[in-house]
Amino acid sequence: MLVNADPRIELVDIYEIFDGYPVFVERDQTRNEKLIIGLTIPPKFENDIVNIINELEQRGVFDIIDFLNIEDSIQFTYDFSTYDFKLRRYKEQFLVEPREPVYFPDLSDGFEPDWIDLQIIGKKQERNFLSLKDIAKMIGENYRTVLRHYQEHIIGKGLISVFGIRLNGENQTRISIIFDENEDFLRELTRIPTLTHVHRLSKNKYYGIAFLEDSIASGILEYISQLKYKYHVDADVMIHPFEPRLKYLLAASIPYEHFTVDGRWTMDKQRIRDSIERVVRKLKAPGSTQSYHIPRLGKIE
Repeated sequence: MLVNADPRIELVDIYEIFDGYPVFVERDQTRNEKLIIGLTIPPKFENDIVNIINELEQRGVFDIIDFLNIEDSIQFTYDFSTYDFKLRRYKEQFLVEPREPVYFPDLSDGFEPDWIDLQIIGKKQERNFLSLKDIAKMIGENYRTVLRHYQEHIIGKGLISVFGIRLNGENQTRISIIFDENEDFLRELTRIPTLTHVHRLSKNKYYGIAFLEDSIASGILEYISQLKYKYHVDADVMIHPFEPRLKYLLAASIPYEHFTVDGRWTMDKQRIRDSIERVVRKLKAPGSTQSYHIPRLGKIE
């Protein structure tokens, strides 16, 4: 979802308004009012989310730009062929040749994850250093049961397709590239060595994510600009630095805490109403400014 929002709104406010269902919220550094909100919503709550968005628009909190659904994802691995591991930087700003995506076989075979599966995935996303024994203790399950779910379901059924790492995190900036469908533009975009994935969206749109280290940032942004004009593509680049924390980027785990043991998704509508009222009051307060508080929820980074 693309929105314009009051720049005083904190990303954590948006996370709480949608009751923890956003898996990421991104603010553009150059246009603070512009946001991308990635929501993972069970079908049973789609009407509730529409009602929330309508209320936010009516109360002047949001101005919706567009709704875009993810229809497919194209994965790419980091390319270290021009990376200097001693200096910890890329020697070249982009690659000589375009890269090929990584394709993973569909192992699901109609399988649907259960509560234990979602607990493992969510807690691993929340704190990836947790061991399966740690998770077993946290959720009150036998270690062998958790191990079996990890091996047979999460790995065996391909519930996790990729694992991500970030080198030199303090010297990186995440960028979003939203562009119209164009195979030539997409092919040339893969020459960015830190392009990790591209989502194919509805309405013939694509959404690419790359990480810019300080040594290649300016060159990559210039390269994207040249591609826009070369292929006559309407492409919007948004910049999301990791620091200050939670100012431009909030990334969260899947909303596993909303999935019950008996396999039902839940949503706290009263908490949502309270969050909306709190945000509206803050925006109406004289001299209101952003504070970027760090939430108590460990699942956000």
